[in-house]
Amino acid sequence: MSSEINNSVTQFISDWADEFTERIEDQIKSRKHNFTLQDAINKSTTKKRRSAFDSVMISYSQYIEKNPLNKNDYYKYLNSYSNGKKLSDKYFKHDKGLLDELYKKIDENPKYNPFSLDSWQMYVLFMLLKFNDQYKPETMNEVFNVKIKGSRKYNPITKLSRPLRGMLPSSLKLVQWDISRAYPTFIDMELNIKRKEDVYSLIDKRKFNMLLNTHKDCKNADIEAIRSELKPVYGSRVDEVITAERFNNKGQLFEDLSKYEKKYIDKFVEANNLKKYVRLHDAVFVLADEQIKETEFDEVIFKSSKVQPPETVNNNKLFYEVDEKNKIITSPVSYKDFFEQENFIRVTVKGEDTITILKDTNNVVKPFNHKTDTVSFLKNKINEYDHKPVENKIAKDNNRDIKESFCLLDAIPLVYYRDSSDVFGVPFKNGFVYYKKGSKAFNVKPYKEVNGFFPEHPTQQKEFEFIESPEPSIFERFLSLVSTAKDPLKETLTNDENETRLLFNRMFGYLLHTYKDPSFSPSIILSDHGANDKSRNGRRGKSLIGYAVKAVQKTIIKGGNEFDGGYRHRFADLDESVKNYVIDDVLAGFKYDDLYTNIVGGISVEPKGQKARIIDFKQAPKFIVTTNWAIRYDEEASSTNARFMEFKFTDFFNINHTPKKYFGHRLFEDWNDEQWNEFYNFCFNCVAYYLEFGLEAPNYNKTADNYRAYFYNDTLETEFERIFNLVKEDRVEGFNVSRFLEAYQDFNNSLRYEKFFNHKNTKTLINVYLKHHNIKHSYREDLKKWFVC
Repeated sequence: MSSEINNSVTQFISDWADEFTERIEDQIKSRKHNFTLQDAINKSTTKKRRSAFDSVMISYSQYIEKNPLNKNDYYKYLNSYSNGKKLSDKYFKHDKGLLDELYKKIDENPKYNPFSLDSWQMYVLFMLLKFNDQYKPETMNEVFNVKIKGSRKYNPITKLSRPLRGMLPSSLKLVQWDISRAYPTFIDMELNIKRKEDVYSLIDKRKFNMLLNTHKDCKNADIEAIRSELKPVYGSRVDEVITAERFNNKGQLFEDLSKYEKKYIDKFVEANNLKKYVRLHDAVFVLADEQIKETEFDEVIFKSSKVQPPETVNNNKLFYEVDEKNKIITSPVSYKDFFEQENFIRVTVKGEDTITILKDTNNVVKPFNHKTDTVSFLKNKINEYDHKPVENKIAKDNNRDIKESFCLLDAIPLVYYRDSSDVFGVPFKNGFVYYKKGSKAFNVKPYKEVNGFFPEHPTQQKEFEFIESPEPSIFERFLSLVSTAKDPLKETLTNDENETRLLFNRMFGYLLHTYKDPSFSPSIILSDHGANDKSRNGRRGKSLIGYAVKAVQKTIIKGGNEFDGGYRHRFADLDESVKNYVIDDVLAGFKYDDLYTNIVGGISVEPKGQKARIIDFKQAPKFIVTTNWAIRYDEEASSTNARFMEFKFTDFFNINHTPKKYFGHRLFEDWNDEQWNEFYNFCFNCVAYYLEFGLEAPNYNKTADNYRAYFYNDTLETEFERIFNLVKEDRVEGFNVSRFLEAYQDFNNSLRYEKFFNHKNTKTLINVYLKHHNIKHSYREDLKKWFVC
């Protein structure tokens, strides 16, 4: 038996155990050297060796040994709180409102302990004896500290908080009959008030009881303030309720009202001829099968409720249980159920035969390193005053049960949300905000109603609010400046300039819209107006487009020197959650051809040491390439032109005139919530404009660009002109590629080692040079020769 039980009850139980054991040992004439109480219980099941009292005591003993308080979270949480540790209420099974009330009582009085083990065990034995007709008041009242004080009777139940009263053996089925709205009824009877409305419709029940409890010794207590609070209930007669005598004498009001309690409890007991019952102030506990016929006396009404363990209102469970012997119980299924509850999902990834675990919150998933982080995760979810027993169990389970639990999770395909051809949406803190082509407003719906998962993204931490008629946002002004060199807040744009500005907006909308049209999903190239080898200064704001896209969609940004189109593992860090892939600041020799298949088809992803897999076209990212160099353009290469669209940046911004200097802050990093909201409204407007009018690039004269792209080096250009001037002189015979290369590869020419010219590029260079300089010439296809006029 527990050593925590009150001494008198402990002695009471001990005396019975000794007597019972000795009696049964004598009756069966046992020769066992050490005959125990358990032996006596086991050997007394036949021949009526047990008395009715013995049966009650044995029932009590067996019930207590099962440690049923392990199933009562009030007991667990409040004892932990009393000892200085507040457990997570996420896993609290019962009424959290009552739990908070009890926490406050402990805060107000650290000695308050309505959940002591000894009080509960005394209560259980008391109730078993009472309702099995084995209670002897003349000898047991002293043992169980039963007393009458004034109009109230005090017994083990009065020391116990409500959540523990239902913790009784299942054989003891009880009903509690309470006086409905006892104190309001008694006060109305005292004042002879005939009330139609419910008092608690006029004042909160907790507040009402708190006001009645207040007396002069309470902190900041003021009799007039209390009367003022109760005046809506009692009007001009409130002084008769809160009298000076009641306010100045702690407990006087309840002493007055408890007389009514006793009077009507006695009436209830007498009218229903109750023999087995226990009183708790204004309530009576009786057997569930007791026939109760009379429930109304004058204005007093009794109402019934079942005496049962606290209702479970929260089904959140832990991954372990504690049995009656305080042993930690786990299994692969208990871990699996917990992982499902905590929104872990096991996903299947096409082409991979491995366990991939993600953490899902409102369709927002993030990778979970289950091999390294599971133990730490579970450790942080332990909800006990003492962590160590559960920690030891986790450590033992890690090599088998926990790993097996992940295999038990149902595997689901990992499909990330993608926009449809006419819908664009972004997950924000206040829900999934989306726009449908042709709509006049944006709509919001819960994440769970969206088809597909979302990767973690900063938008999910930001609130979105629709702006009806927005002023140009900071980023809108930035796009205007890089496309036209004019700020729409300060200058008037010409029709052509405004058209260019809108084309840039549509381009930005295209990049934000995650739908990919199989017939037209080009890569966007961001370059510089007038780029050449001599004034290739950059710093015009191209990289900020990548960061703007990244602020809306998951985006990978690679430096031009990081990306090698021929490298086998170039897309090792790419997965289906990525919506845009930025290759920033590529060099002059960048091979755009290396991106052809990635733009129009799927992408082969091959992390080192792993098998390659294909990301389908629909799930692959859109590409953005930025460069300070001129981009080559071949009018006859229609397939190439369909794969790329170029947008040139003005030189409004440069190394000395930065966006930070112009706007007075860093874009994105220094924005407040209002500026972010303006940005996101602009994003939706850009996508709406793109959905309505499509993607189109400005019309640029590419002749000069082509020349700068091919003749990107001063030395190369000078050497070309030297050879060209040499070979063009023979206007009769003309010259061909071989003649040009023969002059270049002359033994005395030190630049031949630079390999500027070869059979693959020389023809193109000659044609570009002739076109750029408007040199009159003719070309004989049959001879493959040029003749300069």
